[in-house]
Amino acid sequence: MTDLKQTTVLKKTSTEKRKAGRPRKANKKIHRVAVRFTEEENIHFLTLFERSEKKSHSEFLADKVLNTPMKIIQYDKTLHDFIVKLSSFPAQVKAIGNNYDQVIKFLFKHLDEKKARRLLYPLEKAIIELVKANHEVKQQIQQLLKYDCEDYRR
Repeated sequence: MTDLKQTTVLKKTSTEKRKAGRPRKANKKIHRVAVRFTEEENIHFLTLFERSEKKSHSEFLADKVLNTPMKIIQYDKTLHDFIVKLSSFPAQVKAIGNNYDQVIKFLFKHLDEKKARRLLYPLEKAIIELVKANHEVKQQIQQLLKYDCEDYRR
């Protein structure tokens, strides 16, 4: 009869040194993100990668994504519509100015000066109000841009 030797398997603790293989990393990367490029984008990416002198593509991308400051812009449709309406405002003021010139020429051509001035007085008041409104709108736009830029700095 043969005697069977009993062998005991000792569990290694995490502090013990492993005998074979590469040492394990303390903070193992387990999450993966995939990126697809067009041919031109890939050439540009490889050029940037070579300039960076990083060891791997993933190290380069992680550095660019996590350490490069980004500006995230949120699209607000109501603000966009407001800006479109405001951008048409100078064209409308210019059209009013052209009409004003035509009215003045017509009045002075067909009426005497006293009557023309009397008819132009209400129009002159309306234009002064329009200039004031234009000035107020410009100030409000400046405030809007100021507050909007401060939101991006946070």
